[in-house]
Amino acid sequence: MDVLKKALSGEPLSREEARALMGRIMAGELTPAQMAGVLVALRVRGETLEEITGFAEGMREAAVTIRVSRKPLVDVVGTGGIAPDAFNISTTSCFVVAAGGVAVAKHGNRLASSRSGSFDLLEALGVRLDTPVERVAEGIEALGIGFLFARNHHPAMRHVAPVRAELGVRTVFNILGPLTNPAYASHYVLGVYTPALLETFANAARKLGAEAALVVHGDGLDDFGLWNNQLAELHNGSVRRYSLAPGEVGLPSATYDQITGGTPQENAVTARAILCGQERGPRRDAVALTAGAAFYITGKTPSIAQGVALAQEVLDSGAGLELLERLVRFTQG
Repeated sequence: MDVLKKALSGEPLSREEARALMGRIMAGELTPAQMAGVLVALRVRGETLEEITGFAEGMREAAVTIRVSRKPLVDVVGTGGIAPDAFNISTTSCFVVAAGGVAVAKHGNRLASSRSGSFDLLEALGVRLDTPVERVAEGIEALGIGFLFARNHHPAMRHVAPVRAELGVRTVFNILGPLTNPAYASHYVLGVYTPALLETFANAARKLGAEAALVVHGDGLDDFGLWNNQLAELHNGSVRRYSLAPGEVGLPSATYDQITGGTPQENAVTARAILCGQERGPRRDAVALTAGAAFYITGKTPSIAQGVALAQEVLDSGAGLELLERLVRFTQG
């Protein structure tokens, strides 16, 4: 059976079939009706691990990729899809991670489901989003940090965007972004919008070549929350599930209302205050927890608790803000 007909009929696809179908989608070979049919069929049935892996491979094959020598190279990213008022925790934490000595290649986009998407915040902070991809790679090598704007790296998504917009519902593309880093990050901290995706994402990261990954669902947040977090950790080729409360890593608990944000401009003010060590409290703690997780999964520290302690040191030093200002100058130059 033709792979398109198979997908439309609702039958599960193999990894190679999913990869081939995504290749056709990225090449613009499907009509809008065919594409919508595939996306709806997948949504109704639910995507399998093999399909997600194959789709991610096909999407990355059509992407404008970069290669850098910095290792480990980590991406701290979430699926979006929930918590519309949450502060940009993962994006802010990237500056802490890089200032702490671990190179970051964050893949993301503008507003998806929140008031301020990761790249809306970056633009408000002064980072140029139209930086050529080669220049982004140079920044990762020179500064240890770079932001990979999805629109610059996935031009083939122009074939999909109108259909996604017209459907107006979550599709497989909402979960493929975090798995299609164009810099081939070796390590990941991945936030997911539902705990049902924890092990799926960890295993997909393994199949896609990641050395290690920490997948988190913060009970209603696709980030670490200052309450009970559910995790799936990929390490040495195997995946284990566990939970983590802030008290286990030396942080106080907080509520969702205490880590909310605002517009990109308001969040930029908050991010700068956190990165220079001025703002204390739950939003800083959430950033420290996320950065601590990145330090742990990349092997910088032997535990998340020690990673959080390192993140607190970086925040107190103001090194994160200094790195942000260097990146702004680099992208504006």
